[in-house]
Amino acid sequence: MKSKFQFYKNIILLVASALTLVAVTFAWFSVSYDNEVSLIETTVGGDIIDVDFYIADEEENYSPLGGDIVLSDFVAGSYNKYMMVVTTKTSDPLKMNFGIVGLPETLNAELGDSVNIKYTLMTAKESVTAEGEVSYRGDAEISKSEDYVALSALEDGVIFKDILLTNYQSSSTDKFVIYYEIGLSENSPSSIGGLTSDLGSVKVSAQRVG
Repeated sequence: MKSKFQFYKNIILLVASALTLVAVTFAWFSVSYDNEVSLIETTVGGDIIDVDFYIADEEENYSPLGGDIVLSDFVAGSYNKYMMVVTTKTSDPLKMNFGIVGLPETLNAELGDSVNIKYTLMTAKESVTAEGEVSYRGDAEISKSEDYVALSALEDGVIFKDILLTNYQSSSTDKFVIYYEIGLSENSPSSIGGLTSDLGSVKVSAQRVG
């Protein structure tokens, strides 16, 4: 009786081990085909503007972006939407720049072609809730990209450069909004090498004209 019990016990342990092995193997393959996390930092250049960074939810309601831009679990054709509220700190005529600095010198080709960016620069419209909370949204369009642009197509990481704000400035604390999207193109592969690397920093800056 004891030997028969030991036989069944060994069979149960063998089956359990096999099931565990299958489960672990499946989990490994599942994880290995997910896009891993990649960071794009958010930075401000110059001392004549302040910038607040926001991220949109599925209903396109914007809330403060607490840290860096994270590309994680993306699928082809999916994009995250972001917003910057730019506040000038001078009444001097300004021009604005927007780009990604610090891109890896040896950027993975698939990654460079797959990660795409699109932007719209607008004047800001102020909204005040009954509770006195102030927020800003885009109003008049100043400039925008024609379509999504791949990282590999950006020259020196420049998204736009030297856009004049003079026609839209009226005080020392004017506000502007930059809407931008970052994600994977529709024809990107399901798994992309290099996503574990940081992809530089999204940076907005301004200079005095002249």
